Amino acid sequence: MLLTLVSEAHDPNGGSFANRGGHYAPRPFSFFKYAIADWQKRGHDVLILSRDKDLTLKLLDEAGLTHHCLTKVRKGMLGLGIELVQHSTAVWRALGKHRSQVVAAIGGTFIVHPARLRGIPSLVFYDTENATLSNRITYPAATRIFTPRAYRDDLGEKHERYNGYQELAYLHPHRFTPDPSKLAIEGLNPGDPFTFVRLVAWGSHHDVHDFGVKNIHEVVRRLERYGRVLISSESSLPDDLKQYERKGRSSDVHHIMAYARLLFGESATMASESAQLGVPAIFLSTSSRGYTDEEERCYQMVFNFNGERAIEGQALDCAESILSDPAYETTFRERHQRMMDEQIDVSAFIVDQVERYAVTQGK
Repeated sequence: MLLTLVSEAHDPNGGSFANRGGHYAPRPFSFFKYAIADWQKRGHDVLILSRDKDLTLKLLDEAGLTHHCLTKVRKGMLGLGIELVQHSTAVWRALGKHRSQVVAAIGGTFIVHPARLRGIPSLVFYDTENATLSNRITYPAATRIFTPRAYRDDLGEKHERYNGYQELAYLHPHRFTPDPSKLAIEGLNPGDPFTFVRLVAWGSHHDVHDFGVKNIHEVVRRLERYGRVLISSESSLPDDLKQYERKGRSSDVHHIMAYARLLFGESATMASESAQLGVPAIFLSTSSRGYTDEEERCYQMVFNFNGERAIEGQALDCAESILSDPAYETTFRERHQRMMDEQIDVSAFIVDQVERYAVTQGK
């Protein structure tokens, strides 16, 4: 199989950007890393096309993965438009040289049009309904669009849903085991109570007029009653809160999150990641996501405060109720187990779907 993976332009979920206090791994890298390992074990030729944004190149290099960087991130809508043309052109050339049988990406904006011109199937994996601009560019030209079952929109005949969440591609129990030794750099031991707070920069095109936490000092004050507070922030924190910034490596963030008692923040992705790890999450944002809504409705592992419910005080009341619950351990262990029982190994799903299209193309 000749497969091309493209590291996409953006992740609008507020969970994949490098940041001063966050040190968070880009989502496309995490999403495909286990699938890449499986394909390589099976002897497939995998071409990885990357983009110089945040920590993507560093993490690819650290993982020992050969990749080809096509463009560097540009700022603003005009810059993104110029880069879209440049990157798509570079993808078109790379596909011709590699003779790819199938291409795949999260989001897919950079791959679908050059793949279509080359007559190559393009497989898009995505979960964010409110990334309306990029979705309008991408979806009409995609061969197949794979989303979690919770995706709100019906994308027609090319749309396929699966029982899972994108975060399970790298956090499914078959793929990920948290390492308690990673807590040491944060001055924590296994069993120490702490809350993980995630703040985003609100820089994506669809983030205009959105907001989440308004008073981070009040958030810290109230959550600190129940243990340590670690903050992962895409923007610089006030000087008096810098002591709360987490210190660990980008690649270790999920090991830290797995030992928290609660995630409180503005990132839908990290709220969902927290749920997959068995840790309850508060998602505070004026925007919402189908998958976090389902994680609350079906499993009560995420608690959404979105739209008119995006009230910080109510979110903190909910957080305190969770943290003070004497039945916390039993309650969330049972909810998490039920959720895992109903979800698939998403990396295995990715591997099978991409191989299926490659075989079809090779006939």
